[in-house]
Amino acid sequence: MDSFGIIAEYVSSSAADEPAQFVLDLARCWKERGWHRRRQAAAQRPLSRRSPARPGHADQISDAQACGPDPSQAADAGVLLRLFLSHWDYVGHQSGEIAARSADLYRPMLSDQEIERVCDYVADRISTVGPESRNEAERAAELSPSGQDTYDLIATEFQKSSALFTVGAGQTLLVARPELALIGFRDVVNRFWRIDKADGQDRILIWILDLGRQDFDDFESRSRFMNVEALISRFKALKRFKESVTESRWSWLQSKTVIVLHDTHGGRPDVPWLPTFDPNHVLFSAIPPRWAGSPEFLALYGTERLHETNYTIFLRKSAESSLKDAENYELRYFGNALLKSDEKGGRQPRGLQLNAPGRSYTEALGTVFVAATHILGLPIAPVGLSIDEMKIDPAHAVEKLRHHGFLLLRLDEFMRF
Repeated sequence: MDSFGIIAEYVSSSAADEPAQFVLDLARCWKERGWHRRRQAAAQRPLSRRSPARPGHADQISDAQACGPDPSQAADAGVLLRLFLSHWDYVGHQSGEIAARSADLYRPMLSDQEIERVCDYVADRISTVGPESRNEAERAAELSPSGQDTYDLIATEFQKSSALFTVGAGQTLLVARPELALIGFRDVVNRFWRIDKADGQDRILIWILDLGRQDFDDFESRSRFMNVEALISRFKALKRFKESVTESRWSWLQSKTVIVLHDTHGGRPDVPWLPTFDPNHVLFSAIPPRWAGSPEFLALYGTERLHETNYTIFLRKSAESSLKDAENYELRYFGNALLKSDEKGGRQPRGLQLNAPGRSYTEALGTVFVAATHILGLPIAPVGLSIDEMKIDPAHAVEKLRHHGFLLLRLDEFMRF
């Protein structure tokens, strides 16, 4: 059970009740984690010591799938689990040798004995339970796809929060009716403004965007670039369209908004303070493993709309914490999507709450929050802060983000970008 407690840090499904799903969820996590760690390790090795391309986690899982292992079969599940757990952290060619055994390139999650016990247990549960009666699509169908109106949800959560992170992982802005895009954005900002003025709390708005590779031949590059431009155009409309509140609303927005823009086109700056999280943990550019198989995520995006992922994340003060020497906060995560609202095929923005994706995301978002308050000139509590029981180091937050190619921009800077 201690072994499963360690695995639960990465996989939320139950090995006892859903053993095949447990194997699938671990596979997703293993593939994503291995790919990012391997790429990061390769980038940090000196050029003279880099080896030729060698299969990493992503290649191995593709090979395993091509060979046909079926996680619903006890024997195959054992093979897959043994591979995942024994090749967990990619550590690379520590000694500088090009030729190395696979076992020397990876650090296992558990000891060999623990791995064998986990494999035996899961295989036994698959043999006992048999094929799981519900697949992911069926489980997702049990959840009402209507969710909650995204804009009502955001306004309600914003009222209780200190910061709102809007993450355009796939689609930066949800537009049910293109002709009302500017009006819809204005109405949302007006709701934020009224809420913030009503109680005078120090809330901030953080938009997280990826500028992409900036390659005409790459669809993803074109899509991400246009997402950034779409947000710029909406802010320009708020500033230029004349209303009685235009100037006061814009002044409020300038004092509350930070844009976190990922742009590695100019190269990674050489800064001494390195973060322990990956860029993905800020951008959510890869689906967090804990979300990938959840009924909520499938109800929002299924398997066909993954390019439309859009998240709102709220940071709010927590009433209780075991860390008494820091201001205590908690994060709440929501996915948003345009879902069918009537028989004519009309779609409306709806939101559903998602589980916390993991501590690495907590540290990443905590670092973004600290950096944003610094950019806005807001004070940080001298005792620091903790988020979901995790102490966030406030030192060099901006530099840590710059290491991964993130720019932190005030609103006027973003509009001139």
